[in-house]
Amino acid sequence: MSEIEKILEQNMEEYESARRRAHKLVNGYRREISRTCEYAEALAKLPVNPDQIFFLWEKGSADGELIREMYEYVKQTYGKKYICICCVKGSLPFGNAGKLTENSTGYWRILASSGIIVSSVELPASFVKREGQIYLNTMSKVYEKKRLDTKQFVSETVRDMLKTDFICAPDHQQGEETWIQKCLAGRVYPGKVLVFEESARDKAAVLARFLLEKTIPEGLECFSLRNPEKKRLLILGSGAGKPEVKLVVDRILDRIDPKKYDVAFFSEDLGSEAKCKAFSAQTGKAASLMGVGKMTVSEAEYLNYLTVEKNPETYLGNPILRSYIDELARREWNRLFGTVSWDAVIVAGSVKYLPYYLAAKARTKMKVLVDLDFLPYIHEKHPARWRKALTVFNRIYAPADCLQLGSYGQENRLRVMRLPVLVAEQPEGNQVEVVSYQEKEYLVCDKKKAENGHITMMLVRKPEPGSILVNADLLPAADQKKRLEQLEKGHGLYVLGEQSSAYKSFLPRAVVLDEYVRKQLYLLPEAWGFFSGFAGYVGNAALEEDVTEKICKAFGVKKCLTE
Repeated sequence: MSEIEKILEQNMEEYESARRRAHKLVNGYRREISRTCEYAEALAKLPVNPDQIFFLWEKGSADGELIREMYEYVKQTYGKKYICICCVKGSLPFGNAGKLTENSTGYWRILASSGIIVSSVELPASFVKREGQIYLNTMSKVYEKKRLDTKQFVSETVRDMLKTDFICAPDHQQGEETWIQKCLAGRVYPGKVLVFEESARDKAAVLARFLLEKTIPEGLECFSLRNPEKKRLLILGSGAGKPEVKLVVDRILDRIDPKKYDVAFFSEDLGSEAKCKAFSAQTGKAASLMGVGKMTVSEAEYLNYLTVEKNPETYLGNPILRSYIDELARREWNRLFGTVSWDAVIVAGSVKYLPYYLAAKARTKMKVLVDLDFLPYIHEKHPARWRKALTVFNRIYAPADCLQLGSYGQENRLRVMRLPVLVAEQPEGNQVEVVSYQEKEYLVCDKKKAENGHITMMLVRKPEPGSILVNADLLPAADQKKRLEQLEKGHGLYVLGEQSSAYKSFLPRAVVLDEYVRKQLYLLPEAWGFFSGFAGYVGNAALEEDVTEKICKAFGVKKCLTE
């Protein structure tokens, strides 16, 4: 048993169950993580050798020929000063350190330890950009692509580009058009773009001298895509989140001043091309990034991380364990984003735990949590577990419609701020789709068309004009019953809340609404057609936080006095 396992066993109350759960997950991912275990072990054991150069190219490609010539030039010109190793995709490789094939043991060891990496192909998703490594990728195939919103481009090409120190472009104009106007990744890219001038006769020699002599030789232009006056923001969220989470992200993006900030939005792997395209469309004002692959860790490291993942109190309670997990988080950060630093990182709505460990080690001056689903989840499942872990954030924005969140402990009291009630944009003329059924009108919400052509709809009954909405979160007091009984004589009543059945018992004509109205409907455009039917609402003064009242106010529904 390793030292980390002993610490976990001695300090975790539910160690055995957490370990069994971790083993089950690792067994499910075994095929995927087996490819990276050797690489992870090499990262932990091997230092970066600044005199070792790893050349990678694809046989038969124009850029591949450039990298091959560069490989030959460095060996001939610089002699034994540098260790030159290569891997050729599509053929048997060669090199003075022996033959290397992609994904072999030697391949991973050289990738982990090379001080300089020169490539015309994208590196594997498991690649971790280490401190001290210089990475150049020609990226030539990008300029031939017609679409830059594919899953492959967003999850692999952009990810790899952000890890590079240098990329190439056919000319200055194409470089800016591709990376700034079409995909926006260049706006947050910290590296430089290289362009060969017409005077460059031996491009391989020019590129080699640039990297090894750290000068800009004649025939090469070097420029930055970034505006240095603008700050760089990273949003860690999900392209597959709930409607309220997407709305929060949309509002954040809408309110960020593009003259002051460049933004990148990162989501986990969304799976299909259609979801990826929708994600890219949603983040139209930000560079789209998508995760792919598992953490670059050994099997033992993955087991330990999964054991700790949902138990941050254990992570925080032991300095050895905290240092261990921090190193894994730092490695994962470098796998996803390279060595880019950010002015602010915003974690926006996620029920997954990894973003919170990443935030702890993020290269940023400001860490902000804006959340609508994770905080209520942990309050329900683990009310005390995450309070201290949240201290990594400078600001925490909690949802206004989530009751009983408290202050997240004394440690976070000054950090917690309430989000205002969010509502969807009002449709032009309040026009929403309505269908009739059994002489009643229903609003059409969340209309979806399946692949087989079938259409599914969420229908919500439209309130009769002049109706009153009643908050039913608490049991009614005797005086409240009397006032509501009088109010029912002249109005149709709708009740919303956990105690709706108690209200229905003395208000027989009242319509009981489910939680869909307060949890989802109010975030959709159809909500304007729903709430406009109410003449007023009855709040509950006994509630510390009357969410129904806040929602009604957001839609302009006036309070109805029952005294």
